[in-house]
Amino acid sequence: MSYAGFTWKNVRRNTRRAILTMLSVALAVFVMVTLVSFVAQIDRNVNEASPLRLITRHAVSLTNFLPERYRAQIERIPGVVAVTELSWFGGIYIDEARTDFAQFACDPRTLFDVFTEVTIPPDQKEAFQRERTAAVIGRSKAEKHRLKIGDRITLRPRDIPVAAPLELTIRGIFEGTINNEAQLFFHREYLEEVMGRPGVAGTYWIRVDSVDSVSRVSEAIDALFQNTDAPTKTETERAFTMGFVSMLGDLKQLVATISSAIIFSLLLVTGNTMAMSVRERIREIAILTSLGFRRGTIFWLLVAEGLLITVSGGLLGCLSARLIFGALDLGAFSQGFFQQVTVTGPIIAAGLAVSAAVGIVSAGIPAYRAASVPVAEGLRYVG
Repeated sequence: MSYAGFTWKNVRRNTRRAILTMLSVALAVFVMVTLVSFVAQIDRNVNEASPLRLITRHAVSLTNFLPERYRAQIERIPGVVAVTELSWFGGIYIDEARTDFAQFACDPRTLFDVFTEVTIPPDQKEAFQRERTAAVIGRSKAEKHRLKIGDRITLRPRDIPVAAPLELTIRGIFEGTINNEAQLFFHREYLEEVMGRPGVAGTYWIRVDSVDSVSRVSEAIDALFQNTDAPTKTETERAFTMGFVSMLGDLKQLVATISSAIIFSLLLVTGNTMAMSVRERIREIAILTSLGFRRGTIFWLLVAEGLLITVSGGLLGCLSARLIFGALDLGAFSQGFFQQVTVTGPIIAAGLAVSAAVGIVSAGIPAYRAASVPVAEGLRYVG
């Protein structure tokens, strides 16, 4: 019998215990991989932020509006290339479950001057700018909801008091990053009309000419409106995004803590399993030693059993996470907060590495002790 066959036979010695241990490892690795994937997705969202974009909002609260007259004053600041208004709407499309994209009222004339990474055919851009009830939507969401140019959609208000639902016509489909394509834009004038409160904006998004201008322009904007009834806070897009992430707490520290607890629990579970398995076979190990097997060979045969169980469980956990998040409509589930969580190859490799490390440590200690038992003592052992 080969070493591989010998190891496989010993794993199957107590099938129920081996399967339960493997499933315990799979569940633990699944949770750990899920947490790491969420944090990695948040990091990707933050890294997508343009270093040349600033966001100006009300200094007191993001829910407070800013006067429309601020825009002209911001545009006159040296270093400012383009300014556009964005006001979050948050309406319901068909029903809550299918509202998986953010909606913003904007200035269609300057929107694409600020979001230069977004691409849209010129004729669609012109149609969007020309028609008061026109809207543009990201390609991924258009394909998901089977929307095409000319389709009409209705957005029912959820948190904003408006006189009637918004009746919009899709006039353009744009392409960009995953987060860009999870958005819909429509005319700010149309929102003001149904709200009955013209002349205000939720935030101003600003593109500057260089990274060197970021700090100077931010300070200039806030100083300009410091003593008004609507003071502002201007920050980079990255800092703005991190502000939302901070609402969830210190995720990286939380993930590190939970992952450490998971690994410790795995060591206890697999360590106990391997200790029981090895203790039941001390007499057999002594017989193998008496037949000429080296202690090092016996040690690695026992460790291989632990590795086979834990790595199999780790692989099951990693692949389950990848399949589940690949099929899960996370955008609808989180109401657009998370659009996609990808369990990448490096994350899977890390999960398998942790599984292997747990297998080596949990099996290595009892295996070393068992392999070191003298032959005479081992033959007298009664499990």
